[in-house]
Amino acid sequence: MDAKYARIVLAAALALPVVALAYSWAATHHMAQQGQEWHVPVRGYDPRDLLRGHYVQYRYDWPWDSAERSADGRVPFAVGQLCIEGRAPQVVRVRQLPFGTLSPQQTRSCAIVARATLGTRREVQGLDSGILYTSQPRALALSRQLTDPHLQGLIRVRIRADGVMRPVGLEFRPRTGRSSQ
Repeated sequence: MDAKYARIVLAAALALPVVALAYSWAATHHMAQQGQEWHVPVRGYDPRDLLRGHYVQYRYDWPWDSAERSADGRVPFAVGQLCIEGRAPQVVRVRQLPFGTLSPQQTRSCAIVARATLGTRREVQGLDSGILYTSQPRALALSRQLTDPHLQGLIRVRIRADGVMRPVGLEFRPRTGRSSQ
């Protein structure tokens, strides 16, 4: 009976890490599928290193509320949280929110709040820029489209209720009268 009991304990001990890994993967996958999809305008730049993977880098071209811009038209970028106004997937306007816990008064006009993700790669600068991983041929095609002045890139991001934003895809539309800065 002792040998049989030992085999059962050994089998359980070997199965436990596999079960834990499967649960961790399932929970992560489930979390990644949560949230609303939004289309955020982007400006392209693509200094990718093909030895580190196939991806496209971009900068968000947020439609800032005019009160957020300085006299020279620039936005000070140390933003940790953004109030996104509009109706998914269309972003109409964004404005900065202070760091920390927000009151209902501060988020009254927000359709959703996006937060900068901590602990990301150097290339992903919070709510300023991001990375979309893709195949090498697709990355090359997207890079060319990002440099086309007649096309406006729109990154489809999924924003969860906790404000975490993840890229889902990149698409292009003819550029309208609003020029990116």
